[in-house]
Amino acid sequence: MIRPVPDRNLIQIQNTDFFSHYMLQNKTGTGHLLVYNVLPGLQVFYSNFHLKEFTFNFENQGKSLIVLHCHNGSSEWLDSNSSPRSMEENGLLLLDQMPASRTYQFPVHCYHGIAVIFSMDRCQSELMNMFKAVGVDFAALIQKIQPLTLPLKLPSSEHVSHIFSELYRLPKNIRLPYFKIKVLELILFLSRLDSEAKYETAAKIPGQYKGKMELLREILRENIEDHLTLEQLSKQIEMSPTQMKKYFKLAYGDSIYSYLKTYRMKKATQLLLDGKLNIAEIAGRVGYTNSSKFAQAFKEFTGQSPKEFRNKA
Repeated sequence: MIRPVPDRNLIQIQNTDFFSHYMLQNKTGTGHLLVYNVLPGLQVFYSNFHLKEFTFNFENQGKSLIVLHCHNGSSEWLDSNSSPRSMEENGLLLLDQMPASRTYQFPVHCYHGIAVIFSMDRCQSELMNMFKAVGVDFAALIQKIQPLTLPLKLPSSEHVSHIFSELYRLPKNIRLPYFKIKVLELILFLSRLDSEAKYETAAKIPGQYKGKMELLREILRENIEDHLTLEQLSKQIEMSPTQMKKYFKLAYGDSIYSYLKTYRMKKATQLLLDGKLNIAEIAGRVGYTNSSKFAQAFKEFTGQSPKEFRNKA
C-alpha cells in the first residue's frame, strides 16, 4: 500500500479504514487529496490541486502498478533516473513505483486527476475473485500486462476518456462500489495494450531524426502565434509528414497539434500571471485571433476562465 506521509504542508483532516482526506497548503497554493482503499492492495487517489509545486513523501510497501490519469491541468516531475515526466489533459501514464519523496510542478497552477494503485503482492487474490465472478481469467490478463515496459505514456483517446470520465462526476457516497466496476474495465483495457505498448516503448528513433524532432519542437515553441501546416513544418525539417508525425509522437508522447495546444496554454498562464497584457493581447500572443475561442480552450485546459485564473493567482 502507498500512504502519503502528513507533514506541515500535508494535513490529514479525515481518516477511516476506507477513506482519507488530506489538505495541501504551501506558499504556492492549496489542494485536496482523497484516498480510497477499495480492496486490500487496491487504492484510488483523487487529486484536485491549485498550486505551482508540491513535495510529497510516501510510505511504500511492495511492488506496484500505478495508473495515472489527468482530467485537466498538467503536472511535471523528474523520475528516479532524472528523466522528465509529465501528465497532460486526458493522458494516461503507467508507472511501477512511487518514490519515498518527489516534487511535482504544476505549470498552469492546476491539476485534477486520478491515480489507481495496485499493490500487486496484496491485491491479486481479491481481484482474481472479482474477475472470476464475471467469468474472466484475471491471471491471464495480468500475464498480458506484465511484459509492458514501464513507465509507459499513452496519449489521450476515446477509450481512456470513457474509462475515467464518469469517475470525476460520481457522488462520494457511491464511489467505493463503483470503483470495482471501473477497475475491471481498466484492467481489461490494459490487457489489450500488449502489442501497441511494446511498440511505443521499445521503438527507437533513428539517430538522423532525433535532431529533427528537437528542431521541430523549437519551431513550434517559437512560432505559437502562427498556424503552420504539417506540410510547412515537414518542409522546414526536410521530412515527410508521415515520418514527422510518427517520430514526434515517439519523442514527446503526444501529437504535434496536441503538444502545441498544451504549450500555448502553458505560455498563456505565464502571461496571465505576469499581468502586463490584457486577455485579448494574450490570446493573440498564443495564436488565437478570437478571444472567446481562447477563453474556451483555456477553461477546458485549466478548469478556469482566463479572468478567473488571473484573479486567483
